Amino acid sequence: MCRPEELFVDRISPHFICPIGGGVIEDPVVTPCGHTFCNPCLIKWLQSRRQCPTDRLPVTDKQLIQNWLVYYYTSELTVRCDHYNKGCLWTGKWCVLGSHLTQCQAAFSKIRFWLKYHVPFGQQIRVTGNCDQLGNWDPKKSFPLKFLQGDTWEGEIILAQSGRIEYKYCISYYDTGELVYWEAGPNRVILISGSSIYRRDIFKNP
Repeated sequence: MCRPEELFVDRISPHFICPIGGGVIEDPVVTPCGHTFCNPCLIKWLQSRRQCPTDRLPVTDKQLIQNWLVYYYTSELTVRCDHYNKGCLWTGKWCVLGSHLTQCQAAFSKIRFWLKYHVPFGQQIRVTGNCDQLGNWDPKKSFPLKFLQGDTWEGEIILAQSGRIEYKYCISYYDTGELVYWEAGPNRVILISGSSIYRRDIFKNP
């Protein structure tokens, strides 16, 4: 589909705006009559109309050819991150945007855990669960919370995934990481959707 023009730093020529979608042409293809469109936009158009959107001449999807000239030109344009509205200030060439998106923290979910529970000196509260960042249920690889004051523990972690996450709190020794005990009850559940989440939990005594 087209890429929104506001996500470009460079000024965009009208020649590179898709007549169908109204954004900057992505995956450009050219018709036999010489008009260029986004491949997904044009394929969708041709599902209901067998003609060029510009001059109405007959055309089928088998007649489309990749427009390499437009592709190479637009790939060098300077763009903003897809998550610009979430606060990411990255800019770079369009051709390297994909690499940036695999590590853009604005695309990940931030989870802040907050818990109030007294533990003896030399012990700490940790969070473990069914994902790599939470240790995959291994207490020694779990995420440690930081002690603040008044038996309050807190920590923020970034999860590079979405969907259902199960987790649980446990108590371990500071120095060795050895498990002391798990909290009681069933696993807790978070539904990750790419936004910031705040968890204010109560530790369940074993």
